[in-house]
Amino acid sequence: MKRRYDVVVIGAGLAGGAFAWALARRGQSVLVVEREARAGVHASGRNAGLVRRIEASSSVARLSREGASLLADPPQDLAAGPLYRQTGSILIARGPELAVWEAAAADAIEAGVEVERGPAADLAERSGLRSTDGIAFRTPRDGVADPHEVLSAFLASARAQGAEVAFEAPARLNIQGGRVVGVELPSGEVEAEWVVNAAGPWAAELVADAGGLALDLQSYRRHLFYTGPLAGVSPNAPWIWDLERGFYLRPESSGWLLCACDHEPRPPEDTQAATDAGNRLAAKVMALAPDLVDHPIARSWAGLRTFAPDGRFVIGPDPQLSGLFWATGLGGHGLTTSGAVGLLGARVLSGDASRAELAPFDPGRFLTAAAGVGERA
Repeated sequence: MKRRYDVVVIGAGLAGGAFAWALARRGQSVLVVEREARAGVHASGRNAGLVRRIEASSSVARLSREGASLLADPPQDLAAGPLYRQTGSILIARGPELAVWEAAAADAIEAGVEVERGPAADLAERSGLRSTDGIAFRTPRDGVADPHEVLSAFLASARAQGAEVAFEAPARLNIQGGRVVGVELPSGEVEAEWVVNAAGPWAAELVADAGGLALDLQSYRRHLFYTGPLAGVSPNAPWIWDLERGFYLRPESSGWLLCACDHEPRPPEDTQAATDAGNRLAAKVMALAPDLVDHPIARSWAGLRTFAPDGRFVIGPDPQLSGLFWATGLGGHGLTTSGAVGLLGARVLSGDASRAELAPFDPGRFLTAAAGVGERA
């Protein structure tokens, strides 16, 4: 007899884990299938763990604030206490983009987020970043989370509420009569009312041969570097991001985690650190944090960030293939927003919310754009 579930979620990363949790707590029967031997092998387990509430996109900002609040004060079925450490954050903006971030900060303040605005020289140099020009926006309730802890909480809670998780289970969509009716696994066929495509960089490949939306997802490699322990680094110092110059740093295990905000196109892959990535970092450290130039790098790694062509999330039913629900293209925002994304998707799949709530992220927008109608992002 074929196994049957209300929902099969493909991918046990942050988006997939959040969907499983949000659906299971609504009483849905859920199966999560993951091609790897454990959860969070790729992008979800390799990010910098930044929790932030100010975003240039108003639609992403709403999900960021909801997701950050969820991590700060999770429901009892998810965690017994906060899922991130509150350190505060500092975003530095200048030049033509300053107006964008002024508007983003104003939007956050209107939504009840505490934001301090001031010269970058006054705010950033408290933590060693030498950005003497520009405007800094400090958000005291932002912080740092362990992505593996967050993902583990989503999956553990989902399991406790009846969801199942299968590892080393690569999935193919099972199509009958123009509809997704489940998935094909090495162990056999599984039927489902809905299949959630949370396969990250591989999400488009999953659908390509099934007659669904042809989505031109693009993945970009980004590197992270850890200095190792250094004297005088407070674990509660705010993380700082110079938005125009593309550089951020945050406390990590008595040292600093550094990123040069590289953005190199790569195919879906188990990406590895490039041999010359340290050179790009060194140039930015020399200019922006010269006190760190003489410190060696103890460890480096890389992960993929996946984007839709217009840079916006892809969340919602496939416009060409019924029974398929997209949850991808979170573009580096997965840690902060995944809980909110899962809750929103679960409301729609359970019939407790209209698809209008998904309008900014609806996969159908790409068909509209292809027809020449288009909409402004």
